[in-house]
Amino acid sequence: MPDKPPTSDPDIGGETTPMPPDGVESVPAADDSTGSDDPKRSTGEMLGEFKLLRRLGQGGMAEVWLAEQTSLHRNVALKLLRHELTVDETYIKRFETEAKAAAGLNHPNIVQVYVVGSDRGQHFIAQEYVQGQTLRTLLRKKGPLEVPLALHLIRQVAAALQAASERGIVHRDIKPENIMITKKGEAKVADFGLAQLTLSSEPLNLTQEGITMGTPLYMSPEQVNGKSLDSRSDLYSFGVTCYHMLTGRPPYQGETAVSVAVQHLQGDAEPLNTVRPDLPQPLCQLVQRMMQRDPDERYQSPAAVLDDVRTLIKALKNQQPLDEITLSGESRATQKAVTRPSGLSWWMIALAVVLVIGCSAALGWLQRPGIPDQSQVSSTPAVNELESAREQYLHAMFLGDDEEAWLAVQAYFPDEKLWVDRSREQLALLYLKDPRRYEDARRILERMESRRREDESYYAKARAGLAALLAYQGNLTQARTILSASQVTFRKHLTGSWRDLVDETRRMIDESSDG
Repeated sequence: MPDKPPTSDPDIGGETTPMPPDGVESVPAADDSTGSDDPKRSTGEMLGEFKLLRRLGQGGMAEVWLAEQTSLHRNVALKLLRHELTVDETYIKRFETEAKAAAGLNHPNIVQVYVVGSDRGQHFIAQEYVQGQTLRTLLRKKGPLEVPLALHLIRQVAAALQAASERGIVHRDIKPENIMITKKGEAKVADFGLAQLTLSSEPLNLTQEGITMGTPLYMSPEQVNGKSLDSRSDLYSFGVTCYHMLTGRPPYQGETAVSVAVQHLQGDAEPLNTVRPDLPQPLCQLVQRMMQRDPDERYQSPAAVLDDVRTLIKALKNQQPLDEITLSGESRATQKAVTRPSGLSWWMIALAVVLVIGCSAALGWLQRPGIPDQSQVSSTPAVNELESAREQYLHAMFLGDDEEAWLAVQAYFPDEKLWVDRSREQLALLYLKDPRRYEDARRILERMESRRREDESYYAKARAGLAALLAYQGNLTQARTILSASQVTFRKHLTGSWRDLVDETRRMIDESSDG
């Protein structure tokens, strides 16, 4: 199946490009009114060696175009800086120096800056054009991420920050909007070299251009105070981003940028493990330490974060209980700040060493859209084959409710048992969304149920799915029997969408009883 054509709407999940640091508005093609002194641009116009192809969006700092770099015949994301941000010659010289330093960063988890230049007074940055979506968009669509996927993304962003730190570069604006997720599930940090223009180490004016609610939500205390910044400031912002990634919301919220910024200086975030009691204690400690108000109490380098994340991922792959892991970066202050609630067994998450879809809203189970009838589905998936089962699975995950994508995992990599099993799980969840496919869901769930001896978590998911299926078909008594008999199993082994499914089934039964 050919790739979908580029779209200007980052929520569609097709081709998008990193947006300016304060997020992006989706701009209709016919609307060229910016309300500023910036000249109106048009398709086909040349800026240096760049030919403007299509306007992608407008942010507080830049107008973004898809452009062709004619000398190399490649597409780039061309960011045209707003005129009022570049009238100060000293300011723009500093920006050019830092942006060119960012252009020297060549790392697979960093959106590559190609060219920093100007033409007829228009300053611009040309950078890698990324196919994918922002972390912000992913969180808005999927909700809190499961542990394996979260660790996968945390590792890659930490690697990007380490590469920047080794070059003495501070990003200054790490947040979900500036983390791109490609179609293959790779994380890429965007806008190195652009955030410096408005987020320098100077007293911060929270009403200035380029500062919106997106930035203060993730800003370090020293940044709010206008103090000198180093890589530990980025780690604080990254910790806040991880908190958002795991809970579905930032730790501090408010009606104004000022009220949010003050909370970074004085507030106490709700403990991560209170919001997500299913999370392993070491992961909570890792995020907690990055979010320490005092830079000296944080990890002292991205490399230290990366070491601990790799330790957790290694334990996950080896099916080792994560709660037994001691992180090298732990401190007494961190251990005191994170106390794990009792009564919740987490260790079986190690068996789920997959990158699974984040939690869906429970009511979505009753309001979900239909999927194609089985007779319309070809036995050969109309999805391109990727290099590995893992990449194929990630591709299906980011497409969402795409039956062909999940079937492609099984068709192209039939011997990769781990990924085939997980794709079947997702197909079962997908089939439960459409009454026409209930029998397909039943066949998968019964197959999963029969494998209890080799994988207890697989069995728990099967029981949860069968209970939901019975409830959807009106067999509430049988559904209630399964739920009652499986409470302990569900509590030990279910997370994310499967736990939501059980909660929704219970609500259906309770509402029927009340009626």
